[in-house]
Amino acid sequence: MESMNTTTLSNASNRDPGHCDAHCRTILITVYGVVLLGGTAGAVTMSCMMFKRNSQSVVAMIVLNILVLHSILLVSLPFRLSYYVLVVWEFGTFTCRLVSSIIYGHMYLTFVFYVAIIILRLLIYFKKLQMQQFQKHHAVVLSIIIWMVGSVIFLLIFFLQYGIDPSYSEQQRCFEFYKDLNRREFITLNYSMIVILMTTVVTLFLIQTGVILQLAKALWPDLWAHQEYRAQIKSFFFLLVIVVCFVPHHAFRVHFIQNYSQREKSELILYNEIFVALTTVCCLDMLCFVGGIIH
Repeated sequence: MESMNTTTLSNASNRDPGHCDAHCRTILITVYGVVLLGGTAGAVTMSCMMFKRNSQSVVAMIVLNILVLHSILLVSLPFRLSYYVLVVWEFGTFTCRLVSSIIYGHMYLTFVFYVAIIILRLLIYFKKLQMQQFQKHHAVVLSIIIWMVGSVIFLLIFFLQYGIDPSYSEQQRCFEFYKDLNRREFITLNYSMIVILMTTVVTLFLIQTGVILQLAKALWPDLWAHQEYRAQIKSFFFLLVIVVCFVPHHAFRVHFIQNYSQREKSELILYNEIFVALTTVCCLDMLCFVGGIIH
């Protein structure tokens, strides 16, 4: 009887254009599977390297925070994979909302820590900050503040507000909270986050590119022999991660909000899920460092 119910639900889901079809699920399973394996390998290896070096630098403390964020997301990915493989959510509404919220909490907190590294190195380059003035306890305090503010926002917005419609608990599905975008406050919230992220990325990208070009001109041809140049290249790498993983989701989000309609534009829901999955690829950043892509 249970098998018949699952088959019926699966067939109904495939007929629903707003539900992730077989092709969509294949893409999501592939992306989440690669992120889970690669992200776990990178996080474990980087953690071991940091433990052996016992670095006390500010950047190392921020990277440690990013590792914690990646680990939280990686723990949630098996739930997502289970759903896209079985086509049925078996873990309850609470777990669905929690797992769904984690991916957004991870994205924005990781973005904040990336930006913190970039701005810190830019301030040092422009002589606005001396590394000696920024001690380990400053990094600890900064990390605590970011985690506290981020946790409050995560709790009040992504977890307590998204997915509270009673209709969500009436089906064995998950990650389909797009109906909340019919609420004006969430439309405003989404546009605000998009503007903040895009403005920050464009501003930092222009400044960072200018700094690298200036250093390249001054230090050529022995660029990699200078620590300052290598540090700015690492910052540029974090910017590239943001551009590749976070910017596409937010750019598409504008189109999604403006054109979304459950009846006429439901295929956009499938594309939105794929762009959300792309944000998790940032978990491979540590694998890039460990593998020597960025030294």
